[in-house]
Amino acid sequence: MVTTLRSFSGFSVDDADAALHFYRDTLGLPARENAMGGLDIDLAEGASVFVYPTGDAHAPASYTVLNLVVPNIDEAVTELESAGVSLIRYPEFDQDERGVSRSTDPSKGPTIGWIADPAGNVIALIQD
Repeated sequence: MVTTLRSFSGFSVDDADAALHFYRDTLGLPARENAMGGLDIDLAEGASVFVYPTGDAHAPASYTVLNLVVPNIDEAVTELESAGVSLIRYPEFDQDERGVSRSTDPSKGPTIGWIADPAGNVIALIQD
């Protein structure tokens, strides 16, 4: 068995400065530049994410890179819309006029919406 001291996940962006502004200033997450030219984003409960720049070689992830659990999805969407961030529309989901997929049956999934960071990576907003 491997002994680990700490764990974290990571994903790439094309522009670290744009990502820092988005994650820190738009989403309000504790994000900062690190010594390797990337970003460290602190998440709730002590977790962290390493965001690393890949420049022109970047391709947005084909999956959700980050899930943010929010107490009220409507308030979160309003805040994001006022910052110029719109929810992504997926044809396979039943989403309301704001882009939220609202579940009345928790066994069929959460109330959720998705946004993209400046690099095109998808972030989910999930109502607690």
